[in-house]
Amino acid sequence: MAALRRGGIGVAVLVVAIVAKLLITGGHTARAPAPPPAPAPAALQLGANVGRLFNGDLYPASVVDAQLSALRATGATLARSDAPWEASEPRPPSGGTHHYDWRFDDGVATALARHQLRWLPVIDYSAPWARSVPGQDHSPPTSPADYAAYAGALAARYGPGGSFWRSHPGLPLEPVDVYEIWNEPDSGLFWSPTPDPAAYAALYLRAREAIKAAQPGAQVIVGGLAHAAQFIPALLAAAPGFGGQLDGVAIHPYGPNPQAVLAGVRGARAALDAAGLRGVPLYVTEFGWTTAPPGALDYLPQRLRPTYIEQAMAALGHLDCGIRAILLYAWITPQRDPSNSNDWFGINPPAGGGSADVRAFTQGLHAAAAPARSISCG
Repeated sequence: MAALRRGGIGVAVLVVAIVAKLLITGGHTARAPAPPPAPAPAALQLGANVGRLFNGDLYPASVVDAQLSALRATGATLARSDAPWEASEPRPPSGGTHHYDWRFDDGVATALARHQLRWLPVIDYSAPWARSVPGQDHSPPTSPADYAAYAGALAARYGPGGSFWRSHPGLPLEPVDVYEIWNEPDSGLFWSPTPDPAAYAALYLRAREAIKAAQPGAQVIVGGLAHAAQFIPALLAAAPGFGGQLDGVAIHPYGPNPQAVLAGVRGARAALDAAGLRGVPLYVTEFGWTTAPPGALDYLPQRLRPTYIEQAMAALGHLDCGIRAILLYAWITPQRDPSNSNDWFGINPPAGGGSADVRAFTQGLHAAAAPARSISCG
């Protein structure tokens, strides 16, 4: 592998330098006495979003393979990508029986496993026949039970001992252990027409029940929140007892700089702690910056992005907020339309060959995993 390797002492020095800079520039100082930290996971998972590799048939298999090989070479072990309900169940159940077409999901699972990347699937969105707003896939399903049935079937297929692994014994075993329920349900763009905490809570609980029935050890997490500090209290208020069935919360702390990213994580942690949910982990399933067009949301000049990526990755790895996973958005995007900011979040050029962003991501990833003093979550 072409992963950048650093000696333990060198990485520790790098981490300390980055952490010190963030503490100084972010204005955060040590507080005494500090509250007890949120529980730390046994192993922090690190990786990137790869959905654009699979969605829309943009890339041939050879490019997908090369891109995933390059991602694995950085040291990443986790990849987030959609498990779109509409692809796996394009037609409604017949006679009360669901019929799934697993070709899309199998393709994702196969490609990632070949490169020993663990899949973090986002179970999204509504199948055409199940949409509460006709023609709008980002509208919630008319029946949470149908969505939950797909979630349970996904776990039965791709979880430990699942049917996919039994039928593909030659693949490296990378069973899914975390499932993300929807994406940004607190945004009108992804929960149309208007976010509804009670409706989302009902969807999450039904899906969690179905997944746990198929895979009792699975972690089922709230889909990446764009406004976590506001939506978490709304969820808990809308569904009494919700917090007792919460395995984790995914968040998307986008911001103009690394300090803002950390502030978003701190806000989410504070909201959980205030509700007595200190033990509930956070998953940073998206953060990053686009480099076009100037002025777009989350725009950052290319010359600044490598430094920001490295600093943010390193700092998140040592932020004492109970973070279980960190995933950059995104590993690759098409880089085609200069007016479409979604095309320019990717750090690895579609043609491959690496970049300053990839080198920064690699160094940040290794720094995040290296021993170093923690950054206070307070």
